[in-house]
Amino acid sequence: MSKELDEHPQSQDSAHDQAAFWLNYARELWGAIRYPEALAAVERALALAPDDPAAWYLRGACLCLLARHEEALESFEEALRRDRQYVPAWDGKAWALGVLGRRAEALAAVEEALRLDPHYLQARLRKARLEATAEVDAD
Repeated sequence: MSKELDEHPQSQDSAHDQAAFWLNYARELWGAIRYPEALAAVERALALAPDDPAAWYLRGACLCLLARHEEALESFEEALRRDRQYVPAWDGKAWALGVLGRRAEALAAVEEALRLDPHYLQARLRKARLEATAEVDAD
């Protein structure tokens, strides 16, 4: 019995290390514009560490770029369930909502990102794009 208890922390450490490997690999694939492969890698990371908001965020980003926006929105929202302060997920949520034509909700999400981090560049750029497209639609 004590041997089993001793092995449990190691297995958790191993799962954490494996999840980190898959998440880093997913980021490399993302950078290489290999989104389907990045999605597969991030899903492997999530199988090992389902509480990681960064992994949920990256899953959502991959899904957005694969034009699977509803699924992407679900992933960004899952990241926020894991960490309400995770600024990239608020920005990602704004991204998906904007593409889905839900501008008011997108602006609210990007505003929350900027409330949490006023200097977050992607959110600042996204807010400007959302406001610019809203002005064009009003014309």
